[in-house]
Amino acid sequence: MDNRRPLAESLRQQLAGVSTATLWTQLYRRGYRNQFLQDVRPLRPDARFVGLARTLRYLPARADLLALLEREPERNAQRQAIEAIEPGDVLVIEARGETGTGVLGDILAARVMARGGVAIVTDGAFRDTPGIVALGIAAYARGQHAGLSQSLHVPVDWDVPTACGGVTILPGDVLVGDGEGVVVIPHDLAEEVAAAAAEQEELEAFILEKVRQGAPLAGTYPPNDETKREFEAWRRSRGQ
Repeated sequence: MDNRRPLAESLRQQLAGVSTATLWTQLYRRGYRNQFLQDVRPLRPDARFVGLARTLRYLPARADLLALLEREPERNAQRQAIEAIEPGDVLVIEARGETGTGVLGDILAARVMARGGVAIVTDGAFRDTPGIVALGIAAYARGQHAGLSQSLHVPVDWDVPTACGGVTILPGDVLVGDGEGVVVIPHDLAEEVAAAAAEQEELEAFILEKVRQGAPLAGTYPPNDETKREFEAWRRSRGQ
């Protein structure tokens, strides 16, 4: 189920230019009603990213499984996932909503960044959060905690379907993050959704200006035929 087709730069830029709220609306219109990660927030309010999901799954810690990873560190799914990061990837960590310890800290985050990763997203908590912020990588989590991951987590698999923030995320899904949060777009829908979102935001920019100038909501939002004609005239006046 891994879709690793890289995003065209034009598509990446188009997705980067629209909000997660607009992308969610376009997904909703296509029947995808649960694509925004719940209670997963950026460490920095100015965060923004577009990338492909590289998934990592944690289960509750268990002594024998942790001992196995100590004996055979090459089998550690956390390290495998990080060393498999490709430029433009987003490391997505399923942590079951558990915020009682961190899922990783600044050293592993730095390795993700060095591999070309553009973001780290988890429904758990980060540790070393000041250091992660200082790195400059986009980072989204449900919480912050100083504890080591192995106190509550054991990494069991990577590049598999995961549930993060209440949303199903498949390897290769397109993730977009902004100051509000993270939205998940099935790869095959990304181009269609991006184009529709750009169109929606242009129309809404026109509507916002009309409302700011005193236009009533009736007939303006949502736009009636007259407002749509005004919008098309406005676009033509701008050479579009």
